[in-house]
Parts: sequence; C-alpha cells; structure tokens
Amino acid sequence: MGAVVSETGVGYRADIDGLRALAVAIVILFHLDVGWLPGGFVGVDVFFVISGFLITSLITRRIDAGSFSLIDFYERRFRRIYPNLVIVLAATVVLGWLSLIMQTYQTFGRTLVWAALSASNFVFMGGGGYFDPGSINKPLLHTWSLGVEEQFYLVFPWLLMLAARRGYRPSWLIAGTVVLSLALSIAGGIANWAPSYFLLPTRFWELGIGGLIAILPLQDRLRSTGRAVLGVAGLAGVVWASLFLNESASFPGYLALPPVLGAAALVVANGGPVNRLMALAPFASVGRLSYALYLWHWPLIVIAASVGLPPQDPTTRVLVVGLSLVLSFVGYHLWEMPIRRRQFLSSRRALFAALTTCVLLLVGMGISIYTAKGFPHRLPKEISDIYLTTKNGSRLIFRQCLSHTKVPYTCPVGSQEAQGVSFFIIGDSHSEATAAEIGEVAAQYGLRGLFFGQNGCRLFADPVTGETTQCIAEHELAMQSFGKYHPALIIAITRWPDYLADNPADPEFPTRYSSMYDTFDKSLSFYAASTVVTAPSVPTYGVNIAEFAGRAWFRERIGLDAPPVPTMPLAEYRRRQASVQGLLETEQLNHPNLRITDPATVLCPNDTCTSMAGNMPLYYDTNHLSHTGAQLYASLFRPYFAEVAGRPAGLASSPPSSR
Repeated sequence: MGAVVSETGVGYRADIDGLRALAVAIVILFHLDVGWLPGGFVGVDVFFVISGFLITSLITRRIDAGSFSLIDFYERRFRRIYPNLVIVLAATVVLGWLSLIMQTYQTFGRTLVWAALSASNFVFMGGGGYFDPGSINKPLLHTWSLGVEEQFYLVFPWLLMLAARRGYRPSWLIAGTVVLSLALSIAGGIANWAPSYFLLPTRFWELGIGGLIAILPLQDRLRSTGRAVLGVAGLAGVVWASLFLNESASFPGYLALPPVLGAAALVVANGGPVNRLMALAPFASVGRLSYALYLWHWPLIVIAASVGLPPQDPTTRVLVVGLSLVLSFVGYHLWEMPIRRRQFLSSRRALFAALTTCVLLLVGMGISIYTAKGFPHRLPKEISDIYLTTKNGSRLIFRQCLSHTKVPYTCPVGSQEAQGVSFFIIGDSHSEATAAEIGEVAAQYGLRGLFFGQNGCRLFADPVTGETTQCIAEHELAMQSFGKYHPALIIAITRWPDYLADNPADPEFPTRYSSMYDTFDKSLSFYAASTVVTAPSVPTYGVNIAEFAGRAWFRERIGLDAPPVPTMPLAEYRRRQASVQGLLETEQLNHPNLRITDPATVLCPNDTCTSMAGNMPLYYDTNHLSHTGAQLYASLFRPYFAEVAGRPAGLASSPPSSR
C-alpha cells in the first residue's frame, strides 16, 4: 500500500502494480460482503509482501551505494502516504457529521486521532476484533494496516543500517526476525489472541519475507519454466486463501502462509506468463490507484450502511466501487503525483509544515468530536432522545456493580431487605444486559439474589475446555457462593451462537456442540439441588437496532424511503435456534432440575419477532437487549420467582414444576 515502484531502483514493474490491483480488488469485494470470497481480507497480506520487497530494494541499494539518508527516506514515505490519507480523513469527518449517529461519530473521533498519528492499529486491537459485527460502524478500521506498515518504516531501516555497520549479512538478520515474528504470530493464532491481528510484531514476518526476496538473488536463478510454475503456484496460494479462509480462522498465524508465500512467489516469478498477464495495462492502471482505492472504499461502505444501504445491496456496491475509482483517479492526478514529483510542496520544509498542520487539525477535530460526544445537536431532538434513552438505560447492572472491573466479583440484585439469597444470575454479556431488570421482577416477590455474569464467558466456565482465567475465576466464585447460600433458583443467560455453531453442517459443529454439552452437563449436575432456568438466545437481526431511528431519519433526509423495522418470522427464529433447543431438551431429559423458558413469548408477538416496541428499540446494539427489551425479557422469570417466594431463602430443594 505504501511503497512506490519507481522509487526502488529496481525499475518499474507493471506486474507488481497488477498484483496490487488483485490485492485491493479482493479486499474491496470482501468488505462488500460477496459470499464467494470469505477470505478476501488476505489482500492486506499481499500488500505487506509487496511493501517489504520494494522498501528493502530501495534501502539496500542506497546503502550499498553509500547514498542512503533517513530523512530522505521518510520524506519519500510522507509524500507517498499522507496526501491521500489526509484528504480521506478530512472527507470522512464531513461525511460522518452528515450521516453518523452520536455514539458512532464519537467513537470515530477517537479513532481519527490515532489514524492521523499512524497508530490506529493500537486502538482497534482493544475493540471487538477485525471481524466483529460492530466493524461496520468504524469508518477508519482499515487504517490499522497503515499503522502497521508505517511502524515497520520506523524500525526496518535501522535494522538494515545495523547490518551494514556491523558487517552482518542483512538476509540472516531479516530471516531471524521473520522466524521470531512468525512464531509469535502462530502462537497468537493458537491462543486466539485477537490483538495479534493488528500488531507489527506478529505481522513483521509478512513484510520481512518481501524483504528477503528483495535481497536474495532468487529471480536470477529461475528459468522460464520455473517462472511459469512459480507464478501459477503463487496465484493459486492467494486465490485459495481468498476463497477458503473465513472470519472464523485464527489469523494471521500459519494460515497466512499461503497468501504471503503466494504473493512472494508472484514477485519472484517476474517475466512469467502469470506476471505478463498481471502487467496488462488495465490491471496495472488499477494497481497504481490501489492505495487510494484502499483508503476510500471502507469509509464509503460505512457511510452507506449508516443510511441503510448495506454492503450486500447491489446499489451500494456500484456506488462504492464507482465513487472509489473516481475519487482515486482525481486524487492521483490532482495531489498525489504532483506532491510526489515535487510539483507541489517541492521543499522538504514546506511538505513537513503542511503535513504537520493537517495532522494537528485532524487530531484537534478528533478530540473535539470525542469530547462533544459526537455532537448530538446535529440530529433532531426526538431522534437523539430515543438513542440516548436507549443507551443510558441499558446494562443498568453496571450502575449497581461498582466493583465490576474486579474479577471475580459478585453483585446483589433484587430486594435488598430480604433475608438470605434465593437466586443467582449467571452468564455472559447477555446476562449483563438483563440482570438489573430481572432483579426488579425478583424484588416484587421480595427475593434477593446475586449476579455473577461476565462478558465473553460461556454459560458455565470449565477449566477442562480452556476457558479464560477471568471466566474460570467468576464461575469458581459462583460455585463457592452456592455452597454458602444454597439458592433455590439459578438463572442462566447466554448468547449460545458465540459458543455453539448453529449450523449442523459446519465442520466445527460436532466439536463445539460436544464441548458445550459437556460443560453444561457438569454444571447442571453441580447445581442439581436448585432449579436451573435457561433459554435459547434472543432473536437478532444483523443491524444495530439502537441506530435504526437515526438511520431512518438520514435516509429520509437524502430522499430515500425509510427502512422497514427489522423483523423476523417466528419460524425463522425457531430454525436458527434448533440446535440450541435440541441441546437444552436433551439436557432436560438427564437433569430434571433444568427448565427452559422461551424468549419468543415476549419478543415475537403475532408470530413475528420484532426489534422495536413503538418507537423504542428493544436492543441497544446488534444483539443486547435495551432496558425496554430487558423489561419484557425479565417477565419470563415471574413464574419461577413466584414458586421460590413461597419457600425460605437458602433452601435449595426439589425444583418447582415445569411451566
């Protein structure tokens, strides 16, 4: 994405621009959610290899000639990277003002600061991950790769200069670093450590492999047959990864080897038939625009989604691709090439002064947007009131559990005047979203309980299955507390699809089903003296429901029809929950203390599941119930509280009869 072919001293290679075109095409198609390219995110890995090759070629040749200058190197990087980046960031500020709701725009302000400073990979690694459904609300998510690449530029020249000064062979130094980085990347993949996706130490090996093929004389040893075979194999590696990897893969790790080695093979196979094909003018022309295309396409997708034009919509795809091409072409001729050729901002001082000013302005804008909470006055009061009420009234349990940041922890819910503890609430973030409201219902029956929910933890943690330390600690505290209080009722709430593949055809289904079944089975046995009540997951609609009112207003503002309220036929909800329902019913046969309640009875009136109650969202994001939704959900537990209310607290005995 960042390097310039003509600057490397290796001569212009149109086939590398063609390879860039392939890389940016598969990334854009992946982001436009075409179903047949689930691994299109590997286009970024192809870019990394290209950048490593070109940058290493540039630096080593100038070091060998005794003409390498760090300040000159960084000036060239700034001229290449920042003009387009500054324009795209500024344009996204304006587009976001016009189309993003408060919370999304506020979060954008925070990421704007980091993106302007070439460090957005650090802020995104603390979120839900690159493949999180909430990614569609992050206009600058794609800039994580620029952060990695620019941090590579800060480190790599020093590595090569160290090799030159100490008389080391740079190939050995780079190879050693590549091996270490690859090991870290594989370890991160095995551990499913999400931040490894965003960090230079676990990505360095991809750029480093590009560096190695720049130093080693591999191309000189290849005959025409070898170039042909290598080109085909390299293209196959990239295409295979694009077609067969998917969001569930532990990436990068060893799974990044096919696209990385494939890209490296294509670079080495210079002059082969595949490379001659990629060097054709249409591909090379798109490749020259690839950096700008990469920058423009994702903010346009997010802005389109914010007004109700999802990536899957053919109209969205045509608009995004068309606008990206036009903006990239115009920018290439109006500011990118003039600045790179020193026709504009010709002096180093003028360049650095202009870029410093622009970066400071963008950082200031980001801070202002964030501190002003997304400037809610941009929206009509009725729209902002609905959204703010939904947000502020959700996850009320956090206001009751001031020690929530400590793990493990517990929190009292229900009636605080009651003697003893009659019930527990256990689960993941879906239990956090509903615990306070369930406690309100319990209080009406004079019952007091304890909440043990923990974000990201399966229903019952089990050390045997490798659950996280926090989840294990929380569950162990619940088990210890059970021995102390002997509650008559355990309410277990979870988002089952996070831990149980919902499609029996999924290759991972048997393993995940068995793991969840065993864990749940052990826990039901442990809590055998209490009634355990659980339910299938609540219906979800694939969109942020809290943003719906704002999205409808934005669509009407630009002359589009308001989108329909997200709904789902009850039969479809039953189909999606079939594997969960089957697991629960099987467990119920073995454990008479298990009771199954049904969210559809309150969230799917008239055989249709709905996401809104009047003008109030039932969810505060894509899958967590808002206060309004949680109040409906909490009513499911009234029959169980009514039965427990007639028994003394702390006497877990025979379970109440099934509903």
